[in-house]
Amino acid sequence: MTKYCIKKPIATLSAIILICCSASYKIIKNEPVKNIPDKKYETIIRLNTPENEPLKSEAGFVYIEPEGKVTTDFPREEFVKNLDMLDKYARLNRNNMSKFVIKDSKGKVRGYFEMLAEYTVIIWERGDDILLQVIIPNIMGENSGEAGDGRRSGGKHGGK
Repeated sequence: MTKYCIKKPIATLSAIILICCSASYKIIKNEPVKNIPDKKYETIIRLNTPENEPLKSEAGFVYIEPEGKVTTDFPREEFVKNLDMLDKYARLNRNNMSKFVIKDSKGKVRGYFEMLAEYTVIIWERGDDILLQVIIPNIMGENSGEAGDGRRSGGKHGGK
């Protein structure tokens, strides 16, 4: 009886917190663009893939406008000054990436990102902050016994 009296209020409180937190985030639709403008960005984030994929050393790049307030949940981020330093494989890899603009719900451009086709991105907005949640595809043989579509979220925001 005592366990039931404690579990029910905790479960109710947890549900209320979950509903309140999820209501404060908005999902922003991905908008493709033909090219990413060649200009100076506040930050460029390189999303590195595992070391066992040398010809695809990055999953994508995120270009953040000044005061764009964009973050990612990708577990292996590297901040780069410019893309001229990339090797020839990385430059070729960028040609195969889909390109998108990052706009907030008011239509203000916060930045851009380009991503390999096997990755999925969900753009979350909360107040002035934008989060790019990158869904990482399973590597062959990994988690083969699990149910689901074979993808998982990256980084510290819900990944495995």
